[in-house]
Amino acid sequence: MSKAEETKTNTNDGSKRGFGDILVLIGLSVLAATFRGCNFSQAETTATSTLVNTSEITHNANEFMYRTVTIRSKALDKVGLASFTVKDKQLFDSEPIVVVNASGVPFNLPADRNIEVQVTGSVHRLNIPKIEREYNLNLQDQYYKKYINKPAIIAQEIKIAPQQGQIAQRIRN
Repeated sequence: MSKAEETKTNTNDGSKRGFGDILVLIGLSVLAATFRGCNFSQAETTATSTLVNTSEITHNANEFMYRTVTIRSKALDKVGLASFTVKDKQLFDSEPIVVVNASGVPFNLPADRNIEVQVTGSVHRLNIPKIEREYNLNLQDQYYKKYINKPAIIAQEIKIAPQQGQIAQRIRN
């Protein structure tokens, strides 16, 4: 094969390769445009969390262990700097559950104790060293003594619970 023929063959292969590269780039651009702005983590949290009462967790702790749950309850007391307790008021035999804020976002309890908070997180037995290690937290052990080895919610999201009117308004919009 002469040098001229060899050069012509290489040029044709290069243009085919360039065309393939362009198709790949176009395909990637279409995928990027399709998924742009999608919030997959929020959909994942919503799909895997279950709305439960705190009494269900205290009475059936093993059933909820390591599962993601969402609760709506009135906050009772602050525990240390990053936690608080919740309990279903209507059930007198249930124990309070500690909610440990592992969201990375500070949350101040509502001044009005009649306002409910909504918490989404995973249920664990309260083991301070393990939770500190897994969630990169620094909890003050002395505040948690009466809750050790009891069910706790390690919260990834804490917010003021929406009122029923707010939910209906969101559905209409």
